[in-house]
Amino acid sequence: MINAIKEISKHTNLYNNIVNDFVKSDQTKIINNVLYYRTIPEGLMYLAHFINGHDLKFSSNFESFGTMIDLSRGAVFNISYIKYLIRTKALMGANEMWLYMEDVYELIDYPVLGYLRGKYTKDELIEIVEYSKIFGVKLIPAIQTLGHMEQFLRWNKARPYKDQSEILIANNENTYKLIDSMFKLMKEVFETDKIHIGLDETFGLGFGSYFKQYGFKNPRDIFLDHLVLVEKIAKEHGFNDILVWSDMFYRTQSKTNSYYDLEMNFNEEVLNKIPKSITLVYWDYYNEKYETVDKMLKNHKQLNRKITFASGTWIWTRFTYDKVKTDKTALVHLEAAINNGIKDFILTQWGDDGSYGDHLTTLLGVYELSVKANTKNDFCKKTFNDITSLDYDVLLNKTKLNETTMNQVGLLWDDPQYAMYLNNYTYNNLDNFDKHIKELETLIKLYEKDIEYENELNIVLSNYYKILGRKAMIESYIKNEEINASIYFEKQIHYLNKLNNTFRNRWYKLNKMYGLDVIQSRFGTQIIRAEEMINLEKEYNNKNITKIDGLLDKTAVYDEGLSLKFINLAYTTRPF
Repeated sequence: MINAIKEISKHTNLYNNIVNDFVKSDQTKIINNVLYYRTIPEGLMYLAHFINGHDLKFSSNFESFGTMIDLSRGAVFNISYIKYLIRTKALMGANEMWLYMEDVYELIDYPVLGYLRGKYTKDELIEIVEYSKIFGVKLIPAIQTLGHMEQFLRWNKARPYKDQSEILIANNENTYKLIDSMFKLMKEVFETDKIHIGLDETFGLGFGSYFKQYGFKNPRDIFLDHLVLVEKIAKEHGFNDILVWSDMFYRTQSKTNSYYDLEMNFNEEVLNKIPKSITLVYWDYYNEKYETVDKMLKNHKQLNRKITFASGTWIWTRFTYDKVKTDKTALVHLEAAINNGIKDFILTQWGDDGSYGDHLTTLLGVYELSVKANTKNDFCKKTFNDITSLDYDVLLNKTKLNETTMNQVGLLWDDPQYAMYLNNYTYNNLDNFDKHIKELETLIKLYEKDIEYENELNIVLSNYYKILGRKAMIESYIKNEEINASIYFEKQIHYLNKLNNTFRNRWYKLNKMYGLDVIQSRFGTQIIRAEEMINLEKEYNNKNITKIDGLLDKTAVYDEGLSLKFINLAYTTRPF
């Protein structure tokens, strides 16, 4: 504990002039200026609040509570930032952190694994693990051993390991040698017998190279046979608590291929084939109804295996933490987990589609949910500010970027001419634009007050002038008048360039260099397409063209989730 406090004091003034006598106990409290603590994170959390006049009452709902950081979607956090997260989350009471690494770790015998992706060296991972020990935070490797391996499998040298574009080939010697090397490294680095082996979303399993080599086999049986082999290899390397995302147990059994199939029942054949050492990780970031989550947990209990609940602090497909979405989901998940006696709870922080979200903003959610999960108290803004060296109210305002009708990510990546995302909300009807314009004007007024919001302001202004430009162009076009929209697209370009600068500065502060190119290529695409709108206006006004395709199409074909995914993929130069 003293080493943890000394390390924290190097970075903040949080623990100046506090008690320095410590006795470990089964309860966390201070008696006669002596701190009694159960775990280091709990003791640190208690002290951080005690200094600010809050006597925490711990509820002891969970044996392990922590977060999963996604290091595989473009942004690979630098060592300095991971250390910041370790000590900050320890102060919030988190005693566990999963490092989600699909391919971003170095295997000497497999050089294309993590090639040009910012992979961690063995020494870097050891440095992180050693640092976590100071704070009593257990670092857990979370890797993939079947699906989600597209970054590795896209290289020609990885063809011997490939079933589908994202899936390793099962029942193949090459694959199991690779997995053996993965476990060997993880055991040499991480001082734990716990490992997450992935196995989620293996869609199309057995219908690629596997089918050509071995013929047809029920994907459920391929999956279960593979799980048995991987579990055996993991145990050979000393891993005894083996975590698996639980969705494929459901999808391969469900008549609707649905994870959240509430009518699922598992037959004895399936139950007997799942190794006893397996921990089922029930991931749920979407369900807001308690009854649904409660039933899913009770359904998981049919499998008679240990269960970990993985909820989320929403940052994926967002530029900032989405507090509203998280509160609607994670608070329900916490309640259901506690009522069902689940003792392990993790908050995932996925970085889908390039990890462009401001990860720092997720600390707001981690803190609020940790207080809710582990104590009987309300959260304290002053304590949050002390713990993070950030301002609670500033982060809260940043989350308001997500409270508009349209997702600002979908709007920023949307093409200005064809507007497949915007059109889902406006149908290119001029009367439907004003609502969205007013929402952005409200955010502009909020964000122009402080330099802290510069990145958010640049996002909003880029989208604001894109919408104004498109509206002005449509309005003139339907009246057969001269178009005067270029002034808006010129301003859009101006703020896109500013956004690139603010985004770049934050990226280099928190991440390795890799992955920024993907986001910058999207900014570049938007700039070129805005320039094209200016060119189309000139040609139309000069009578060189008589038609501008895409301006009046009123068809909306994608729902919110699908349209956002479609647009993002359209502007991704490398898949993430």
